[in-house]
Amino acid sequence: MEAHLISLVSFAGIASACGAVMLGARDLLRGREAVQAEVLRRLPRRSREGEQASLTGRFDHWFERTLYLSGWPINALTAMLLHVFAAVVLGGSVFVLTENLLLTAIAAVGGFVAVMLWMIACQRRRVAKFSEQLPGALDLLARAVRAGESLDQAIDLVGRSSHDPLATEFRRCSGQLQMGLSLASTLEGLTERFDLIDVRILANTLATHRDIGGNLAETLERLAEVIRDRRAFRRQLKSVTGAGRFTALFIATLGPLLFGYLFIFQPEYGRKLIEDPLGRTLLTYAVISQVVGLFWVMRLLKSDY
Repeated sequence: MEAHLISLVSFAGIASACGAVMLGARDLLRGREAVQAEVLRRLPRRSREGEQASLTGRFDHWFERTLYLSGWPINALTAMLLHVFAAVVLGGSVFVLTENLLLTAIAAVGGFVAVMLWMIACQRRRVAKFSEQLPGALDLLARAVRAGESLDQAIDLVGRSSHDPLATEFRRCSGQLQMGLSLASTLEGLTERFDLIDVRILANTLATHRDIGGNLAETLERLAEVIRDRRAFRRQLKSVTGAGRFTALFIATLGPLLFGYLFIFQPEYGRKLIEDPLGRTLLTYAVISQVVGLFWVMRLLKSDY
């Protein structure tokens, strides 16, 4: 391989690494709350522009929201640079070893997607933890209201007495209420950050109580019980459909693994598969069939309850 190509790949990797380290160190020094607050300020604006925004704008909104929910103490620029760094390092490594542009492109995309999947996994884990903490927070809200606390004081109590991530969100709501923001706007921001049916029901319940009154403590206790029942149903459904989900995961990973093995360890067969018209047709059919099959299985296993 020519020396200037090695130099180019090395420079790109080193530059991405230095940039990611410097921006990450800056974000860590600023603190997680400050970084997430910076991301949070952009979310409502993106939401209002949602329908008219371009594809790039919608992706930016999704990326910033996912980053915020993942709990990573970095801003959007650092996160994107981390994605690019992974793509450059993995793609450059494959290019140095194989000098194959197709494998290099596949590896670069794989590195980018791997970091994004990691971020999505962190987001889902944090959202699941928030959902698990919500019934207890509703019970605490109900007890505080029964004890004579106002709704604003009860929300502040939950923020100070709970654990992250729920404590962070309720402290943010309490701070917004203390600054004069209306309850409806505060709860709208909460549903924007955590687009869960339980959060939407809670927001509607509290907004309705603020407008027309009612027995809020009893309503919150019933809502907490309903959320617990729904979570019990989801756990039962997950255990019943475990075999189907494992089969879908096995099918989803087996094809790409065999494809990678074929092109890395037996490149002559992979090259013939790509160069032959019939091979390209069969490969395209296999990819489409797998994607359609996985989509159908996931739709069958999905529950909206």
